[in-house]
Amino acid sequence: MGYVWAGVIEIGLGLVFCFLGHSAARVVLGLWGAVIGYFAGALLYVALYQWLGGGWIAAVPDWVFSVALALVMAWLSFAFYAMGVLLSMGAVGWAIGQVVSQGLHLPAWLTLALSVVLAAGLVMVGWAMNLPRLLLILITALVGAAGVIDGVQQIMGHRLPWADEAFWRLQTNTAVVWSAAYIVLVILGIFVQARQKSGRTLREAYGKD
Repeated sequence: MGYVWAGVIEIGLGLVFCFLGHSAARVVLGLWGAVIGYFAGALLYVALYQWLGGGWIAAVPDWVFSVALALVMAWLSFAFYAMGVLLSMGAVGWAIGQVVSQGLHLPAWLTLALSVVLAAGLVMVGWAMNLPRLLLILITALVGAAGVIDGVQQIMGHRLPWADEAFWRLQTNTAVVWSAAYIVLVILGIFVQARQKSGRTLREAYGKD
């Protein structure tokens, strides 16, 4: 049942992003930091395990690393505006790199390289720009809707291979239905967020001077 709980959590986070993304910027960036930290902790555990060849780290459950780093990243994102923006932009860049690489069927090393480059590029953009309200509403609606759709599919036990050309060719009706659901969620998220009162920029919505 672990995948069900993971799907429920993803749906909950997706709804927060989609419908409260900009007006609840501090909370959203904190949650985003926790998600990034959780997966980064899992990757860190695997890297240390391989580097040390087991040893003492084998006695530590992998979830300890994930939870610990999730808490640290959540606190940093919640407490510091710049950290929250940089983590978010970097994670989006990494995700874009992964999707593009899968769609182009690139080898593993090139997938990693592309993801790192895109993540670093978006981090620099996030560092240099105080993103305007409409852009952040669009980004959070897109990310949140994707989380909801992916969470529902995970609960159903069948996550669709969006980057696979064969999926679009052989299961066109399924692809169109899920795509339409995603677009509807994005539009609703933008509409709801646009009617909420918040600062004109992310920094203002975050509550900083």
